[in-house]
Amino acid sequence: MIVVSLIGLKKCGKTTTAEALIKEFKSRGYKVGGVKWMVHSRFTIDREGKDTWRHRDAGADFVISMSENELAFVGDRPERPVLDDVYKFVPEDTDILICEGLKDDSPYVQKVVLAKTLESLNETFKVREVSGRIIALSGIIANEVEEHPEYPIFDCTEPDGAQGLADLIIENAEG
Repeated sequence: MIVVSLIGLKKCGKTTTAEALIKEFKSRGYKVGGVKWMVHSRFTIDREGKDTWRHRDAGADFVISMSENELAFVGDRPERPVLDDVYKFVPEDTDILICEGLKDDSPYVQKVVLAKTLESLNETFKVREVSGRIIALSGIIANEVEEHPEYPIFDCTEPDGAQGLADLIIENAEG
């Protein structure tokens, strides 16, 4: 499975890039999954008083919520979840996993760093502690900068940008 992590600060184009890559890979016939890490969110589907909350309040270590077409796992983690925690939920036949906002230093994870401007790029590297297998830049910065001395830049709001980044991801997985 190819794993790609889109890393950037708020409102830099991560979701737009994720959407573009998912659409591009789906158009090529790949089975694609998405992971969304919400850095500053206290998001939970487990609201006080709801049935899942009541199960956990009664002492359940975890709850699985099911509806007609969806399944959700609710359970506390002793520490910040990592990519390895996600794998048990990813179907075995998944070809590509697009992770938005997930910091992971595994050597096989391809990273695309997103920024609003060239100035905010350095802040992104520092704040998100980006290291490892960085393959490209994308996001709003692609409107301002066409070339970077270290990394190719892709504007995924344009079809050829999404295609080019998808090609690079595939090439890096094969190489």
